[in-house]
Amino acid sequence: MPIFVALIAIFDVILPTSVAASVAFNPLLVFATLQTLFLFGTAVVVAYISLKSYLSGGSRTILLLGSGTLAWGFASVVAGWLLGPPGGPNVAVTISNSGALFASLFYIASATTTMRAGSSRDSKWRKTKLLLAYGGAVGFLSALTVFALVGATPAFFVPGAGSTVLRQVVVAAGLLLFATSSILFMRLYHDSRSGILFWYSMALALTTIGLAAFYFGRTVGDPIAWTGRIATYFGGVYSLIAIWSAIRGSHGGLTNSQ
Repeated sequence: MPIFVALIAIFDVILPTSVAASVAFNPLLVFATLQTLFLFGTAVVVAYISLKSYLSGGSRTILLLGSGTLAWGFASVVAGWLLGPPGGPNVAVTISNSGALFASLFYIASATTTMRAGSSRDSKWRKTKLLLAYGGAVGFLSALTVFALVGATPAFFVPGAGSTVLRQVVVAAGLLLFATSSILFMRLYHDSRSGILFWYSMALALTTIGLAAFYFGRTVGDPIAWTGRIATYFGGVYSLIAIWSAIRGSHGGLTNSQ
């Protein structure tokens, strides 16, 4: 985390706006592939492990974490592949930023659920709740994608003019919720020493840093943007470590933290 913060700060100081465009690197295929591997790929694994864990244990925290990760991964991969035709910068930015805010709602709900120390003991309704959570995450983002493609959503990015006020508000809200979730999980980790709480706190913190890079970037694909992207990719890997540590019962697993 300190490394990414330091890199963004250094680039912000030494990178003139006039030079940013000349050093920008943004091949669409490379970007889409990285989004698929590090955000969508890890999200699928986390969502699957969360699914199995929730059906067997009934932890609402695990269900919400899996849903949030699935939403973030799904939005990221769709945005990555739609950055070019038939989408475009506005479509990709709309899906990515809205998806981040949507995912952050699951994360903050998960942190709050953990603090309330609750779990679902009624196994009869677990499949229904799982379907609603996962289906709702994918369904909402699929609908958003369709609306963005047909131009039925407000503009987030205007070519030649840059980001709109709406985008700045959505990114700020997502940042706040990601950061708050990270802090809540870290506070809980200090009390329980649960592996999943530590690693998910780090994953959310790195994603927060990645989103924050938006406010410092000069242009799409500049060094600041790539620093933020790589931070989110590390966040994806950390979320995978988090859910794996919970399944293996690292430091007592999630049960002791609740």
